[in-house]
Amino acid sequence: MTAGSRFAGIDTRLYLVTDSAQCEAAGRSVAETVAEAVAGGVGIVQVRDKDIDDAAFYSLTRQVIAAIDTATAGTDRHVPLVLNDRVEVARRLIDEGESVHIHVGQSDTSVGDVRAALGPEPLIGLSAADSAEFAAARNTGVVDLIGIGPVFDTKTKADAPDGIGPDRLGKLAAEAGIPAVAIGGISIDRAPELRGRGLLGICVVSAICAAEDPKAAARQLLAAFTGGQE
Repeated sequence: MTAGSRFAGIDTRLYLVTDSAQCEAAGRSVAETVAEAVAGGVGIVQVRDKDIDDAAFYSLTRQVIAAIDTATAGTDRHVPLVLNDRVEVARRLIDEGESVHIHVGQSDTSVGDVRAALGPEPLIGLSAADSAEFAAARNTGVVDLIGIGPVFDTKTKADAPDGIGPDRLGKLAAEAGIPAVAIGGISIDRAPELRGRGLLGICVVSAICAAEDPKAAARQLLAAFTGGQE
């Protein structure tokens, strides 16, 4: 479930990346979707919205923080909140006493700059897909988690390449040398194919954001990926 002290106490098996448009199309806010998904077993939440400015993103993130707090009230669960890039928003939230983390892509803020801006505590995730990117990530010494994908063909990102498939994913996860999660086109039906691939967990977007029942979808995804193992 975890890999080293950086992930102690975190259930990394099911990682939700939010999509505001998909949530809205399903008739829910992002915060409502997150609350249901966390209640269903999501262990990490990443807020992603490329179409709004920092002020709106800050407001959205605050709503998601409140949703996670509500969903985990009365439990000992710790569900980390990750911001997609948005380093200045993350810095503001940290200064306000919140615990937040960052995920960046290869063309976003460099991981070295993220660490310099946010300090040693936040987890830093990085999208990476090949040997050179893995090596570069290892050499920085600041990347905690690698996101590998897309595993399957996905329409969530318009410019996403073709899916690499579960077998290739497993080889890349073994090569990465950094704890890895898979992302891209992962559904309840496909999640079982990702068992035993050396992953900390799976990342989903539409499988929860577009679901009729996010809580049930989260439960089913977790069961499908773990084979029902706690």
